[in-house]
Amino acid sequence: MTAVVHNNSTYVGQAVTVSFNVLDEKGTLLKTASQVEAFYRPSADHALGTQVSLDPGQKAAKVEASLDVEANGAFSDKAFPAAPTGPVTVRTGEYGQTVASFELSNPLTVALKSPRVAVVCTNPSGAIVGGGSSYPELVPASGKVKVDTDVLVSGKPSTCSPYVGPDVSWDGEGTPPAEASSSAAAPQAATGSAEAAFKKWVERFNAKDWAAQYDTLVSAQRAVVSKDEYVACRSKTTAPEFKWLKVLSVTDGRADVIPGTNASLPSTKVTVQVAVQGAKVPVTAHMYQEDGQWRWSMTQENISNCA
Repeated sequence: MTAVVHNNSTYVGQAVTVSFNVLDEKGTLLKTASQVEAFYRPSADHALGTQVSLDPGQKAAKVEASLDVEANGAFSDKAFPAAPTGPVTVRTGEYGQTVASFELSNPLTVALKSPRVAVVCTNPSGAIVGGGSSYPELVPASGKVKVDTDVLVSGKPSTCSPYVGPDVSWDGEGTPPAEASSSAAAPQAATGSAEAAFKKWVERFNAKDWAAQYDTLVSAQRAVVSKDEYVACRSKTTAPEFKWLKVLSVTDGRADVIPGTNASLPSTKVTVQVAVQGAKVPVTAHMYQEDGQWRWSMTQENISNCA
C-alpha cells in the first residue's frame, strides 16, 4: 500500500502519518496498517508505504488512505537536497518478483548512509498500482550506486518513480552550500506572512503590550469585547513568557468560526516551537487575513472571561 503526500509548506520535519484501510468488494474492513515518516523536502511530494498480510480467503478490492500531519519537532528541520536518480527500468527478478532498478546519486559532501528510497508505480492513467522501498547501506560522498528495489504491484506498471529521503538520524550534515543557504533563507522571506505576524504577537505577549495585541484582534471579536475590557482582563492574569525558537509548519486551513461570534474566516495554521520554563513545546495559532493585515482570535474561554 502506497500513498503520495505533498508538503504544502516551506518547512520540513513534520511527522506525517498515513493510515491505510483495506476493504473487500462488499466494503468490509479487512485490515488497517499505518506508516509514520517525516517531510524532508519543502513544497515537494513524499511517498509513504507499508505492507499488510490478509488472512487466508480474504481478498482486497480497495484501499482507503487517511492523513495526519503533526508539527511535533521530532524529526530534523533541515531540508534534504534533491538526490538525482537515473532512468528506471522495471524487470522480473530471479524469483519472479518485480524489480525497479536505477542509479542513485548522493547530493551530499559526506557519505549517505541507509537513505530511505521509496518507489511508487503507476499505470498509464497515473493511478498508483504499487510500490516498495529499499535502504542502500552506503552511497559515497558525491558518488552514486545502483539500486534494485522489489516492488509489489497490481498488474504491470507503466512507470515507477523513486523518492529519496535521508535516514531518520540525518541532521543537515554535508548539505551543499547553495542548498544550505536557500533552505535557511526561506523563513527570512516571511515578512508580511502569517508566521511573521504570529512572531510579533509573541513579542507583544511577552512585553504585556495588551493594547497593541487588541489592535490586531479580528474585527468580529472587537465588536464583542472592548479594548478597555480586554486590557483590564489580560492585566489581571499572570502570563508566562515564551522564547521563540523556530517555525515548524505553516498550512492553509478551512474557514474557522470565530469564537464568541457567528462570523467565519479562512485560517492559516502556524505551528512554532517555543521554550517555556526551559521546556521546548509546539504552539499553534490560527491567523486570519482581514483588512489587508494578519489578525488573530481569542479562544472561547478568553472571550467568556473577558466579555
